[in-house]
Amino acid sequence: MKKFLLIITILVPFFAMAQDDSDLLDFSSIYYQGTAKSAAMGNAMGAVGSDFSAIAINPAGLGLFRKASFVYTPSFYAISNESNYQGSRNSDRAFRLQNNNIGLTWTQDINDGSLSTVSFAIGINNFQNYALNSYVSGNNANTSLIDAYATEILENGINSSSALENYSPNLIYPLWETYVIDSVGPGICTTFVPAGGLNQEYGLTKRGTSKEFTFASGFNFNEKFFMGVSVGIPYFERKMTKEYKESNLAHGELFRNWSQTENVTNSGWGINAKVGAIVYPARWVRLGASVSTPYLYKVEESWNTETHSAFSSGSYSYESPTGTYSYTVTTPFRFNASAALIFGNYGMITGDYEYVNYSKMRASSYDFNYNNLNNFIKDNYKATSNFRIGTEWRWQTLAFRAGYALYGSPFGFGKKEMQTTSYSCGFGYTYHNFTIDMAYVLSQRNNSYDLYSRFTTYPAYYLNSNNEQVVDETKVKETTNINQVVISLKFRLD
Repeated sequence: MKKFLLIITILVPFFAMAQDDSDLLDFSSIYYQGTAKSAAMGNAMGAVGSDFSAIAINPAGLGLFRKASFVYTPSFYAISNESNYQGSRNSDRAFRLQNNNIGLTWTQDINDGSLSTVSFAIGINNFQNYALNSYVSGNNANTSLIDAYATEILENGINSSSALENYSPNLIYPLWETYVIDSVGPGICTTFVPAGGLNQEYGLTKRGTSKEFTFASGFNFNEKFFMGVSVGIPYFERKMTKEYKESNLAHGELFRNWSQTENVTNSGWGINAKVGAIVYPARWVRLGASVSTPYLYKVEESWNTETHSAFSSGSYSYESPTGTYSYTVTTPFRFNASAALIFGNYGMITGDYEYVNYSKMRASSYDFNYNNLNNFIKDNYKATSNFRIGTEWRWQTLAFRAGYALYGSPFGFGKKEMQTTSYSCGFGYTYHNFTIDMAYVLSQRNNSYDLYSRFTTYPAYYLNSNNEQVVDETKVKETTNINQVVISLKFRLD
């Protein structure tokens, strides 16, 4: 039924459209996943230093190391997601074991003029955990996703099945192959799916992590001023599955149900640099600042769909070809300002402020124009602020810690959508050259979106009680809770 050469010619432009703003947000977001000490203190480590994960925020913290050390941090995640759609509440869960970081640091005494020591670090820090299971279900009395697809077909002037195959070979065309869409012609798009009276289900599964291989140097000037620089080689891998299904609530009709599963795999390597400083204006206070250049990623993506339909007269299936595509993503730069109040050897209170402008996210490719996506991001995403505070108090060989973090909405100051709050606590115990730290972190994120927007930018219309044509608001509200247990094993090597 398909002509191989035709498929090859249409894959490149279509798969270029597989990326959307949520993909770039995934690749640009950073929720620091460091050592247990850092996690317990809300990752407010910009002015603290002497901790491997602090290097990811402000590499000047490396200059505060005095001894060579090795650290390894495993962690456990339990992630629950609750949704509300059309008055129906549902939930799903995901679990994951991962390594937050592994790193080696060492220090060389210099004592040459004002330069006291130079420290070096090599290792891996985890930035993002993509583990998520989300499930949405509810009854829609007004429209079907097919109505939104019909709007898209008509507004783009698609008037034949061959034109539909060229336009959307992996999302909409399979619906024609499985008889969900019955015919396409000039100003016509017919379907057996009723406009409303449907149970709609949507499932999203994500797996993967974002990590950074770090190479850093820190400089100690007379124990009062510290500078640091790092070069990072970030890497991420994300596997995502979207499942959508509509079932007819009216039994005995010709149409029974249709479903489609999208499988997307992304991986990317990149480069990044950070520079920072920490200063002691007084013995009881530290001030820090750092700048992170944008991350530049080369992304490889593969994508395909599987579509099924069921009618009283029979069932049909269609699997789209798997395509691959490469493109480049540029993330926003980040600025961090930090302070720490030091109470001798007894404790500290720390705070970090981070500025990031998500409207600067960009996608590009040598053979596809991303202007529409980039302009959408510029218009809809904004600058935001992240705040982190933490504290630590020591008693003999024990340390007790607590923290709070607020990661602002990527849609601007004061917005709640995709805003993340975290509460944390933990402790540490040191015995000779060995330290064990533990932390517990509870994070919560709220999100809302239109269900159909996960598949098309076009609306679905229906006639209301006043016989007026209105857009169907398929609003989904979600709350995600993340429970994290972190353990760090640290060995002093000299």
